[in-house]
Amino acid sequence: MKWNDKIEIMEFTNCRVWGTGDKWQVAGDAMQNTGSFASCLLRTAFCMLFFFCAAATQAQHRISVSEAIDTALRNNLQLDINRSEISRAGYAVKTAQEIPKTGVFAENEDLRPSDNKGVLKIGISQSMAWPGLYKARKAYLDQQLKYYRLNTPALSAVLRKEVRSVYYELWYLEDKFQLFKRLDSIYTSLYKAAELRFKTGEAAGLDKIAANAKLKELQALLEQNGKDMVVQQQQLMLLLNKNEWLLPVQRPLEKLGLLIGTTDSLHPSLALQQQNVDVAASNIAVQKNGNKPEFSGRVFTQRLWGAKDPYTGFSVTAAFPLFGNSAYKSRIKVARAEMEIQQKQLSYQTLQVNTQRQTALTEIEKNLAMLQFYETTGLKQADEIIKAATLSYKAGEISFAELSQFLTQAIDTQKNYLDVLNQYNQSVIQFYYYNNH
Repeated sequence: MKWNDKIEIMEFTNCRVWGTGDKWQVAGDAMQNTGSFASCLLRTAFCMLFFFCAAATQAQHRISVSEAIDTALRNNLQLDINRSEISRAGYAVKTAQEIPKTGVFAENEDLRPSDNKGVLKIGISQSMAWPGLYKARKAYLDQQLKYYRLNTPALSAVLRKEVRSVYYELWYLEDKFQLFKRLDSIYTSLYKAAELRFKTGEAAGLDKIAANAKLKELQALLEQNGKDMVVQQQQLMLLLNKNEWLLPVQRPLEKLGLLIGTTDSLHPSLALQQQNVDVAASNIAVQKNGNKPEFSGRVFTQRLWGAKDPYTGFSVTAAFPLFGNSAYKSRIKVARAEMEIQQKQLSYQTLQVNTQRQTALTEIEKNLAMLQFYETTGLKQADEIIKAATLSYKAGEISFAELSQFLTQAIDTQKNYLDVLNQYNQSVIQFYYYNNH
């Protein structure tokens, strides 16, 4: 026996039991043989004895959507990275007033033929940029810090949307799993009935073969659905940064409520892009101040070593950008072009958010119409068709071909309901995100 840590799997000799949580599927070599169905049932019972012992330690944890969101907001690595970026940007602001290093000099420049000693001077020198540059640089770094702070609600909004989307997709897939399991139970019962009718000579072996083919098809669908669930579980682990295989709450897939209204606050993604515009605008001021004069000065004295009648003096220098004016103007043009790009990007994102919100609302309205049919009529009729058709077949009133048609119609109705409900929920999740709910 062995366990797979994704979809839980137990394998025995000629028998395989797999599933999620407490919902399982059985397969084995006996299922490949239409004449040994009873043998498979015996093996299945044997397998399940081991299953109940192992399931206690291997059951996957179930979690509500609110718990999943709270866990993601605490543990998600993207938010953790953003917190580090905020810290880094805060340190960067403190570098805005950085003054160049202070120099220490020693010189003797007053040598002449009659005086080979000259005048030894020892002192200090200091340079400084235009004062407005320090102010502009600090404003630029402050805007960058604000960007990373605004990135927190933007990331949180996306994270909430993604967690809800993955969670409800996983919930939908588990409900599909239950639907296939119910259908598997129906066809197992029908297989037994077909086998009995074949043995008593009431029907040809075609019904038994067809029922067995349906069982194999369901086995493939269950396996495919199980792999789809694994994909969503892996995505949920990534979002929650949690090395644990999780499942949704154990109840039928719920329909999300819909609140249509407008919010006064700006969508986090638009607020973030607006901050990109402000960062670009502050960079223009930095570039403008970058071509202003720079200052330097120095002070020296011979009193440092106690010279008689010591020399003492100072000098001040102002450096002006006499050359390279074209490059200076080009840097300003580049900064202005960047701000223009960010403004256009803001306009595009605003249009995109509004369009996506309307698209999601249209999808909601479309799916609501279908949901109303299934909830009022479709699901009830599907259950009635399954019960009536199954009883009629067992009573010999209809053929297996007719039964398959009725079952296909009913199961398609139930499956389509789940598909539409999932599409509706995903549309609501998208709408809430773009509506800043």
